[in-house]
Amino acid sequence: MKSRRIMAPPRIITPSAGKISFPAVMRLGNGLPVYLLGGGTVDLIRIEFVLNAGQIMEETHMAASVANAMLTEGTVSHDAITLNDLIDSTGAVFNHTAEKDTASLVVITLSRKLEEVMELAGEVLLHPSFPENELRMLKEKKIQAFLTGRQKTSVIGREQFYMALCGKDNPYGRITRLEDFDALTAAVTRDFHSRFYRPENMYITVSGREPESALPVLSKFFSGSSQWHKAEIPQLAFETSPPGRIFAEVKGSVQSAVRMGWKGITRDHNDYHGLQVANMILGGYFGSRLMRNIREEKGYTYGIHSVTGAFHGIGFIVIMTEVANEYREETLKEIRKEIAELRRNPVSTDELQTVRNHFMGEIARMFDGPFSSAEAVRGLIDYDTDHDYYSRLISTIETITPDRIMELFNTYFNPDEAVEVIAGTK
Repeated sequence: MKSRRIMAPPRIITPSAGKISFPAVMRLGNGLPVYLLGGGTVDLIRIEFVLNAGQIMEETHMAASVANAMLTEGTVSHDAITLNDLIDSTGAVFNHTAEKDTASLVVITLSRKLEEVMELAGEVLLHPSFPENELRMLKEKKIQAFLTGRQKTSVIGREQFYMALCGKDNPYGRITRLEDFDALTAAVTRDFHSRFYRPENMYITVSGREPESALPVLSKFFSGSSQWHKAEIPQLAFETSPPGRIFAEVKGSVQSAVRMGWKGITRDHNDYHGLQVANMILGGYFGSRLMRNIREEKGYTYGIHSVTGAFHGIGFIVIMTEVANEYREETLKEIRKEIAELRRNPVSTDELQTVRNHFMGEIARMFDGPFSSAEAVRGLIDYDTDHDYYSRLISTIETITPDRIMELFNTYFNPDEAVEVIAGTK
């Protein structure tokens, strides 16, 4: 009788996220850095202008968002209708946004239209006119959105959490009031723009096929007369609330926004990468502990997730969901239960392998093509992060142990030290 051959179990291999490298950097005549991300086969090029002109630079609340929103509402050479007709005639797409730390203009265009489109981009970025009528209409839209937001528990919950994290007078934690809109005049908006929308206060990313071909055109319109300088980030004061519950009344709401969070760590901390993996296990993807318990088993919510991130000078960890008012206490109880389990017992090898595979897939998607890569690289540039950030993150994902994850949960996820925010009805 022949002996039966025993097959060795298959070797588990964590998928690779591919080779990730920091883009080449060129400089215009004034020293303005241009980051080049080549690749792709289509005749499209993406150019993003990133300015140190976010909310943290404001003296008047909302000046950053209004100045940015007004960029395509008319320039010194063209009114809003003519300007947007000219942009449409090129086939280009202009998207502009202002966030907490930066403001930006993203332009996607055919390569053969590059010079024509960059002339318009220079006009939009550097020479807007801020016409009174368009500013009035923009403010009316913002006021309407503000009033609508007062009825949304998700908006109130987010505001209350960041105020608890950073303080009511900190630009990251400041909450908009209706009277704030009165101070948003054309003069205030022009002043903000004149101080921060300058070639010496920006950097540029160029992604697509042959990105270096854009350099002469960019030099023509954005070299400027003043020397570029590295962004100066204000030194902010943070007044984090003590642990405990914060309740915000949202009259008539049938559900509550629930937030549980902690002051975290910034991107330069040695634990930052490991904390990303720990967070993924708890609530960072669809198969996380919180999703399996609170969504799939209990049915309290459509979705629940957790985030670890950082601004300039402060990090944060937050678990967030929306549930019917009657389920919010049970939801918080189950969140605490899942955290307690991760603080007591190491995760299994199988669960950790699943998280590794998912995380590697996420990183691979972030760098799938030059346009996506440009968005991912922005985070490294904006927060002055080391160029090997993603290489170190990948190494952490591949090597972190269950015991190390349990240690991170015991260090950063103490329910007794958390701020709990509930926005809803009593």
